[in-house]
Formats: sequence, C-alpha cells, structure tokens
Amino acid sequence: APLDWLKLPSYETRVEDGKSTGIPGKTLFSDDLLGVFRAIEIEHRVRMYRPRMVLADHTPQGKHKELVPALALSRDIGTRWVLGVRGVVGAVPQARSELAGNLFRKYYHGLLWYGDMEVLGGAHVDQLSQQYGILPRECGYVSRMSEVSRWMDQAFAGASGGERLAGTVSVPWMGEKSLEFLEQLGVALAAIPTSYGDWRLFVDPGDSVESKKYVRDIFSGIGHCRIERPGPGYIEALLRSKTAVIYGGYNSLMDVLYAGVPTLVVEREMRDGEQQHHLQQLRAKVGERVRVISEAEIPGEQIASCLLDNLLLNTNPAAAVNLDGAANAAVILSRLLSKDVL
Repeated sequence: APLDWLKLPSYETRVEDGKSTGIPGKTLFSDDLLGVFRAIEIEHRVRMYRPRMVLADHTPQGKHKELVPALALSRDIGTRWVLGVRGVVGAVPQARSELAGNLFRKYYHGLLWYGDMEVLGGAHVDQLSQQYGILPRECGYVSRMSEVSRWMDQAFAGASGGERLAGTVSVPWMGEKSLEFLEQLGVALAAIPTSYGDWRLFVDPGDSVESKKYVRDIFSGIGHCRIERPGPGYIEALLRSKTAVIYGGYNSLMDVLYAGVPTLVVEREMRDGEQQHHLQQLRAKVGERVRVISEAEIPGEQIASCLLDNLLLNTNPAAAVNLDGAANAAVILSRLLSKDVL
C-alpha cells in the first residue's frame, strides 16, 4: 500500500496463569525501560513532523505513558489528537484510570469506537462516555482484509479460482496451552477424510528450536496438511477455504467474517474474559457460523466433529455485521481536519 511508517521498538508479553505480563523481548530492554525509550522517540517525531493529527490506539496515555511528553509538546503545535477504541474495551487498567480521563479532556479532540452496537449493544459506548465525557462516534468493526484487498489483487484473484481448500488454521502466537491444542488439532485433522481437500496451517511456533520441531512433528504424518509461517498467503488461503480455525482476537474474527467462512474459534483462558465476552455477544448475532471451544483440554474427536459440521454446511450467508470501520473512521478524521468540530 502507498503508506510509510516509522517502527517503534515493540513490547513483548508472556501469558502465565491467564495473565499477560511484560517481559524483555528482542530488544532485551525491560518493559518499563522500553516505555521510556518509546516516549522519547514519539516526542522527537512530533517535534520534527509537527503533525496536524494523531490517531492514538486504545488509551490516551499509551501503555506506559509514552504519549504524555508528546501530548504536552503538541499543544504549542496545534496537533489534534483522536482516540480510537476497539469494540470491547476490556479490563485494561490504563483505559479506566483517572489519568486517562484527565489527559483526554485536556488534549483530545475526538473519540472513535471500532464496534457495532447491533452486535455489542450500548454498554461499551456508555462506559466510554462516562470515562471521557463525550459520546464516541460508532465506526463499525475494522476489517484488515477488507482494507488490504485493494492492494493485493493477485492474492484475491487467486482465491477466486482453483480447487477449494478444506480449511485454514491460524495460530499467530503461542500461549500457555497452544501446543496441547495443536496436538489435539493434529488428531482431528488426521481423522478428517482427504476428500474434503487440503489444510493450510499458519503457525508461529516462536524462536525455540524445540518448539518448531515439536509443531512440525505433530503434523508430519498428515499428508493433506501444510505448515507455514503467518504471512500474505493467509489471505488467499482463507478466501479459498470451506472452514477455518482461529483464535478469538479482534482481527482474526473480522478476517473470517469478511471471508464468509464457518469458523471454529479457540478461546484462550485469559483472566480478563475479554474474548469470552466478545464472542458471546458476536455469536448471538451470527449464530452457528461461529463455533467456540476452549483452548484447554479439548479432545481431538470433538474438534473433528465441529470441523466436519462446518465442512458439511451448504450455505454460509454473509453476517450482518458492520465491517466498514476503517472507511467510516477515515471520513470522520477528514471532517475533523477540515472543520473545528467532529
């Protein structure tokens, strides 16, 4: 896409007993120190580029307050800050803090909500209104596949022809129970007849040599399975698939809704309950096109049964979910730049 960007050093987390904790990642800096470095870099970029607008994600202050220095600097520049929040706000303490509310009222000019009230109801909008003192603008869900489609003609064209795949599996990062789940998934896929077609598995086993070998060994004897790293091929595979297996993150859910494939969604056992809450509300809207299982202790036979049910579905009508969040947000941002009010 015709887009340029500056890459910040990334946070890395480890999930233990359902709780996500920051750890030293590839930079080898601690979680807190990384926040300091990011704060310095963001402030420097704002000073250099003097942006007319900044769209911040989820919290006004950033994960470790790394936006605070840039916010203070940008008042003299006249930068307009806008906050965008995902559909289910979740239990992120930074998003509910008094500091977040105060910074928003002092520096921010708009509030976007990437959700659909027809799916999620009004509770999340009410929560945001109470926290930030203004009514958020409902944009709809943001679908990355919808946005990338115009820049990946080859992948989307390839998806329209050729033999259909049985399914696509996406495991973008390994959690506490992911290896155990993959073991059972191997049992399930081995039991599904090859006549349904091939399976493409997009799995990131991490950097451990042992983990990479372990994952390869699980599927090594299953001829109709192909393992590969997550990448652009995922789009073409998903659009050609009869069913999919994903984890229940926001982006992954929007992928399968856009692709229109019946899906088995795997829930990670996280303490905040965000995925569970979102999936419960989403399923009430889309029905059996989305089936949900827990990551922990699910036998392969049960997984196979769910996947066979999906493979036998004759029709899969499009879900009545608003996936135009990015386009709607762009219109709002454009108006905010051209006028003094949203």
